[in-house]
Amino acid sequence: MGSKLGKMDRRQFVKWGSAVSAGMVASNNSWGLSSLKPMEPLTDTLSKDYPYRGWEDIYRQEYEYDSVGYAAHCVNCHGNCAFKVLVKDGIVVREEQLAQYPQIDSRIPDTNPRGCQKGAIHSQAMYEPDRLRYPMKRVGERGESKWQRISWDQAATEIADKILDIHEQYGPGKILTHTGTGALSGARLAAGVRFAALLGGVIEDQMTDVGDGQSGQTLATGDCLQNFTSDAWFDADYIINSFHNPVMTRIPDAHYMTEAKYNGCRVVSVSPDYNPTAIRSDLWININPGADPFMYMAMVQVILAENLWDAAFVKEKTDLTLLVRNDNDKLLRQSDLQADGKADVFYMWDQASGKAVTAPGSMGSDVKSLSLNGIDPALEGEFEVDGIAVKPAFVHMRAEANNYTPESTEEKTGVHPSIVRDEARRFAKAKKAFVVSGFASAKMLNGIYIQWAQVLMCSLTGHLGERGGYFSPYSMLSQEGVFGLCFPKGKMPRFECGGLGEYVHGRKIDDARKHYNSDKLKQRAGFTIDELDEIIRHSIESRQMPVYEGIKAGILTADNKFVRNKGPEYRERMLKLFEELLVVIDIRLNSTAQFADYVLPAAAHYEAWDVRTTPLHRHANLFTAPAKPVGESKSDWNIKGLILQKLQQRAQERNFQAFEDGPIKRDFTTIYDEYTLQGTVTDDKAATRWIIEHTPGFKPGDFERGVEQGFLVVNNSPLQADCKIEPNKPIHSWRAQDEDNKPFPTLSGRLTFYCDHELFQRLDSCVPTARWNSGPEASDYPYTFYTPHTRWAIHSSWRSNKYMQRLQRGEPFVYVSPKLAAEKGIVDGGQVRVFNGLGEFQAQAKLMPGIRDNQVMMEHAWERHQFKGGQGLNSVVATLIQPLETVGNWGHLKFELYKWNPNSLANETGVDIEAVQA
Repeated sequence: MGSKLGKMDRRQFVKWGSAVSAGMVASNNSWGLSSLKPMEPLTDTLSKDYPYRGWEDIYRQEYEYDSVGYAAHCVNCHGNCAFKVLVKDGIVVREEQLAQYPQIDSRIPDTNPRGCQKGAIHSQAMYEPDRLRYPMKRVGERGESKWQRISWDQAATEIADKILDIHEQYGPGKILTHTGTGALSGARLAAGVRFAALLGGVIEDQMTDVGDGQSGQTLATGDCLQNFTSDAWFDADYIINSFHNPVMTRIPDAHYMTEAKYNGCRVVSVSPDYNPTAIRSDLWININPGADPFMYMAMVQVILAENLWDAAFVKEKTDLTLLVRNDNDKLLRQSDLQADGKADVFYMWDQASGKAVTAPGSMGSDVKSLSLNGIDPALEGEFEVDGIAVKPAFVHMRAEANNYTPESTEEKTGVHPSIVRDEARRFAKAKKAFVVSGFASAKMLNGIYIQWAQVLMCSLTGHLGERGGYFSPYSMLSQEGVFGLCFPKGKMPRFECGGLGEYVHGRKIDDARKHYNSDKLKQRAGFTIDELDEIIRHSIESRQMPVYEGIKAGILTADNKFVRNKGPEYRERMLKLFEELLVVIDIRLNSTAQFADYVLPAAAHYEAWDVRTTPLHRHANLFTAPAKPVGESKSDWNIKGLILQKLQQRAQERNFQAFEDGPIKRDFTTIYDEYTLQGTVTDDKAATRWIIEHTPGFKPGDFERGVEQGFLVVNNSPLQADCKIEPNKPIHSWRAQDEDNKPFPTLSGRLTFYCDHELFQRLDSCVPTARWNSGPEASDYPYTFYTPHTRWAIHSSWRSNKYMQRLQRGEPFVYVSPKLAAEKGIVDGGQVRVFNGLGEFQAQAKLMPGIRDNQVMMEHAWERHQFKGGQGLNSVVATLIQPLETVGNWGHLKFELYKWNPNSLANETGVDIEAVQA
């Protein structure tokens, strides 16, 4: 790359060393090695008074570079770490963590340096053989890897004509125009969504199509996007990690958890495997796979039985005070008592006046506050209202919790009752406690039950706002400008469920029928495959959950769909839907791009302008396109613009008339003009500037400041209004509800632990309860197969990168316990066959004492072409849909992007395993 070793003579070195030493002892100060607090005057490492900074250039002098810029990478990772990028002749010669974020709170360690090995190899990954460099058109059969290099003009023209052909032959809404989680930075995301909005294309929910939807959190709070930043962990005194392995997969933020221990915080990890976070915890709870809701309900039972709960908080903030009818177990509504009464006004029994009164704060209430104003709601007892016998929801919740004592759940969880009781007491008595939930709980069939019970545990003990609570690693911080650019006035795409859409399009119910024993599934999960099929069909036909049938083509951006989705035949089924056209816009020739009709090379994160925020820290990183694009790659904004420019041109030439698409009038003869805001936003830099200038969380001049320093500080955001963001504090969720009694965005306006929807009643789930996942017990195969996130990649990005491969075994491998290996004749490093009735794959065996003898574990996202025979790890996975997540007509439980719609599930299948003889 034209780099050479820089020179430093002995005099320079001595000068550097002396100056640094002088700076360390300036003003008679030194570093206090027994304290976490840095000594003055070095508290602010960016201070102008810092005496000498030349030492920072020592390592940079090893390289020749002619420009410096900023970027982040792995943008579907929520780490979002700013890097300084050194470039020579347009080629990246060095990248380094920026490490210049300012300290938000003087009491709390700053967020520097952010970065991990996945980010630090981005410049190498940019130039690897699988990088897409030119537009290509398929000339052989799909998947045959026979390509013709074509010009951008030809590619855009042919794609535009095909779009017009599809609209003429089939009508609108037949193109899946999905942008995946590889494009979550602002300008890239806006490009894809705006493209789809103007075209009327179908977009799947990005959160649930990868199985990250926090349905239990949404059920309880009304919004899973209101969350904390990771620095809020630092002053906690109790943290439970649930499906959360930050030392492995949240590397830039894990230090806040370990640093909290210096303050006396107790860190507990609940997992069936002894993972890197469990190693660093005060207690590892080695729970049986899938038994999590039983343990959390047992903790709830202890908190209630030992009177460790906060009655005042429960009365004011939760719906457990609402009255439930004895005759039908429905919430007592105003419409039950008055002919013109509302169905979203509810009642509580006021002990002070001895009568039922309307509960303030509900969706239908005129009082938009949770303040009780003298009302003393009953939590126990039975009452009569206009001849209707009722009792508070608290009675129902408590009766259900009493079914799950620590003793009665021990056989299911494998956790001794004394541990459950001790941890429940510690959690309840903590001043600030968190349940930190990773995305993996959402990928479980019983994930909704896990999360709902966890939020209940937090709510009973008053852990909300600055006292902690339920933490999931997702939010929408300062995205107003992004959304403003996503949606042209009067134009919307066809949004559909992520997990449910892919389930239906890929006919995954067929795999479920083949794999699961329906009677066993009924016993464990409460429904059969036929019942699940009926529930799904009812949800779609009654328009509770949108899924668009009749797909004829796909234009996929940063979406490795054929690797992510489960089932041995998913790819082949989807290719039939994409029979007319499949376009893949991506950085790499991945497992999905290999089957496209056209592949279009997208610019990498160092090659395009963009802005990215994250839920885990307060800073927005600016991408300043420091590197020259590889080959003929273009930014996502420019690629979509080029296609729409050609579409506009060809529509005019073909006299393609404007048409009605439901309530929307679409005119392809002006579509490019609309995309570019009448020529004002024509490239990725302009799009990035537009986003920043139209986001209230930023200030005038922030674009230029971001270009200069590589990041911006977010001090305000209407999308996080409930957090009451302050400049010098970590972000804590629901402060407005906790401190100001603002209603939650739920049907009752309160934290919700009673849902009387017919499907919740049918599945005996009106209150938090415990259910199993499906697991191998619902099949005829003996071992649990689960696929957690990997340390070595972000989803499938970098899975084939040679540097990441060197840090592992260089090929797909599965973890098995030494005992299981001995029983099966498996040796470390030997080949194994993992199989069931759906399919099989081969991989290398890695013996790991930290997992159970009834498990087969494999970190996810290996590309299919990395396996012998091209059969990937998902070829043995049969998945399900959680029926409760199909509800779409109950208060706040309605289809909403990122918040409420069915998840794609992953960790359910049963498998067998055997050694492959050489």
